[in-house]
Amino acid sequence: MQKTLLGKWVLVLLLIFLSFSIIIYAKIVLLPLTLAGLLAMLFMPISRWLERKGIGRALASLLCVLLLIGIISAVIYFFIWQINAITQDVSAIQRNVMSKTHQLEMFLYKSFGITPSSQEEIIKGKNSDGLSSMISSFMGSLIFFVTNFIIMLVYIFMLLYSRRHLKIFILKLIPDDQKEKTENIISASSRATQHYLFGFGLLVTLLWFLYSVSFSIIGVKNPVFFASLCGLLEVIPFVGSITGITLTVLMVISQGGSGAMILTVLIVYVVIQFTQFYVIQPSLLGGEVDINPLIAIVVLILGEMTWGLGGMVIAIPLTGMAKIIFDNVEELRPYGYLLGRHSRPKENMFLKLKHLFRGKAIDNRQEK
Repeated sequence: MQKTLLGKWVLVLLLIFLSFSIIIYAKIVLLPLTLAGLLAMLFMPISRWLERKGIGRALASLLCVLLLIGIISAVIYFFIWQINAITQDVSAIQRNVMSKTHQLEMFLYKSFGITPSSQEEIIKGKNSDGLSSMISSFMGSLIFFVTNFIIMLVYIFMLLYSRRHLKIFILKLIPDDQKEKTENIISASSRATQHYLFGFGLLVTLLWFLYSVSFSIIGVKNPVFFASLCGLLEVIPFVGSITGITLTVLMVISQGGSGAMILTVLIVYVVIQFTQFYVIQPSLLGGEVDINPLIAIVVLILGEMTWGLGGMVIAIPLTGMAKIIFDNVEELRPYGYLLGRHSRPKENMFLKLKHLFRGKAIDNRQEK
């Protein structure tokens, strides 16, 4: 009995090891395909709406891809516009940075006896590779990103266009008595992902508004840019928000902000983060992708280990989809319970509105 159990666990560990090996080595194919799958689910309602208006599926899929390109282009243009506004004050920023650098050098000299010349030698030693290597590395990363982005757009179009074909293929793999249940799981996973991604977009927009108003009141220069940065970096859970506020604080320091302003920025960050986690996020996202915080941290680390930054972005939605599948398969329900929270999941804003309008429609029919 013990040998049988041991052999079973050995096979499970071997399967996990092989799965992670395939995921890591096939990153160049699987990462853009997975991102495309999530975005295709987000644009699927738009594609269906266009098809109901009489537009062919191919054209509807193409319009969804063009809409995505338009949204990304608008975001890039906005950040370029804001960066150009910041560069107008570059001379003042340089003076403040030089002043802060001199103060730091004097602090290190008085506290640790490291002379300014020694500090310059240490910095030069760390930057001995030169500017050329940094430029070549950046260009290589940029080419890799653009190539994968184009591939991802092609994937999105193909997934939207051939979604019914793929669904029938999955159902053909399932026994006849399990087809209806499998179809329900597919629909539930798709709806949960759509609600999560759309709700997350609203969350980023709301955070942008809150940070913009707060930073403007505090007196931070270019508040809209840093508010947008803090909101956009929320796509990387935990790490993104900390990175955004760190960059904001560094820019406030470089712009000559006082210690009171820096402290106020940090207080605003803590208050908004608290409001986000306990008020805004439960209302927008609900409990459909409500992952246990411990599991969330683990999957984020695993996502970064396997697929880097992209893995961290898609870790939570994929875990939420896995939870839905586990909850609907009898043998896997304990794992679904492990992935979720212990408390009763809350209904998100979209389902509340849906039930509200459905209730009004029923009441109107009864009155008639």
